[in-house]
Amino acid sequence: MQLETNEEVKARFSDAFKASPVGIVVENLDGQPLFVNPAFCSMLGFTEEELRNKHCVDFSPQEDAQKDWVLFQQLREGSIDHYQIDKRYFRSDGTTVWGRLTVSLLRGKPSPLVLAMVDDITERKLAEEALSESETRFRSIFRDAGIGMVIVSLDGRYLSANRAFCDYLGYSEQEILGKTIESITLPADWPAFSEKMREALSGQGFQWLHKRCLHKSGRIVYTETSSSVIRDREGVARYFVAQILDITGRKEAEEALSAMTRKLIEAQEQERARIARELHDDISQRLAVLAIDLDGREGVPQEVQSHLEKFRLQVVEIANDVHGLSHELHSSKLELLGVVTAMRSWCQEVGRRQKIDVDFASDVSTSIPPELGLSLLRVLQEALHNATRHSGTQRVEVRLEERSNELHLLVRDSGKGFDVESALRSQGLGLTSMRERVRLLNGRLTVQSQARCGTEVHARVPFNPDQNRSLKD
Repeated sequence: MQLETNEEVKARFSDAFKASPVGIVVENLDGQPLFVNPAFCSMLGFTEEELRNKHCVDFSPQEDAQKDWVLFQQLREGSIDHYQIDKRYFRSDGTTVWGRLTVSLLRGKPSPLVLAMVDDITERKLAEEALSESETRFRSIFRDAGIGMVIVSLDGRYLSANRAFCDYLGYSEQEILGKTIESITLPADWPAFSEKMREALSGQGFQWLHKRCLHKSGRIVYTETSSSVIRDREGVARYFVAQILDITGRKEAEEALSAMTRKLIEAQEQERARIARELHDDISQRLAVLAIDLDGREGVPQEVQSHLEKFRLQVVEIANDVHGLSHELHSSKLELLGVVTAMRSWCQEVGRRQKIDVDFASDVSTSIPPELGLSLLRVLQEALHNATRHSGTQRVEVRLEERSNELHLLVRDSGKGFDVESALRSQGLGLTSMRERVRLLNGRLTVQSQARCGTEVHARVPFNPDQNRSLKD
């Protein structure tokens, strides 16, 4: 193998020097550039001659140049043989760029030289500065936010908490950082919340989940939590960032409203029962006596007898209506027969009175608690009244079904439909009453209606059949 001559080595080095994408400067021990490659000229926008006429400290702002010069002196004195720093460089247009400077001492004759290599890291520095600014803004927002904010490890331990969150629970930040989410969560709420955390790790996330927390004093704090999983560049989950709202005041107001609504409904039921008794014990009896008096009058002309018979039939019809209204107002049939039978009986009665087809079906095989049954019966009554009064339908379907620990009551008609939003705004059609009854049972009421396409009222309420005995009706 033939060895390269010195001239060939120099030529190869010269070619590499010129072609290198990294800026290269060869300086003497005084810091004066002797050779400058094209990459360094391009980086700063100067010609090679302009750069050779500068001193190395002239390349950078004074602060950066001083740091560089201190290290340069140590290199020249032999206390170090190389160094590396990040510094700014002036460009010919007055702007600055960032470079990573690596300096080494080249020992040789007649005198040592200094080799400086400069890698343009401007984009990296700008990205780092942007990231730093973003982190500063996040820390400021995190610290000063008017709602609670926390950073939580994947195993549920608090890594950081802002002042608002600490104030919610009465702890200092130092006290919070020694705790887990589970330790400050009401035990009954933890299983559902921990499941949501696992779902978030799988990529589903969750928004504004209700959770009860324990204040340092022991009282309950109602919260809404929204959480996100922070992942690294490879997509690996690192920690949670969560926002927490203290909704205790709202919850207390809702509970007070529910208590008031419950009392109003109880008072309404009591008044219904009183009116039902009045109708049954007084008015119904008086109508019955009147009907008897009108029946079989002797010694009156045939024409008068005919009119009296018409009056008697009208009185009987009114008596029947009053009797039906009495049963509707009072829940005695529910108490005697059970929910399913009471609903079936009511549907038959409405169908008979209104001369329409009311199709009732149920697959419920367990007993339904009285409070739940009464509320569903009232929803059914209101929905049937709306259908018979306003829809013009000739057929109504009623279904009472048991699905996944819920009871579903559906009332469908094929009538003319109505504008649900307008009805809700006007508090009409008894929708408010139905909705409040279902809400008190922690259920949900939906009403769907469209012009000429009918209406569907759907009430769903929690129901645990294991807690109720089998029906025998």
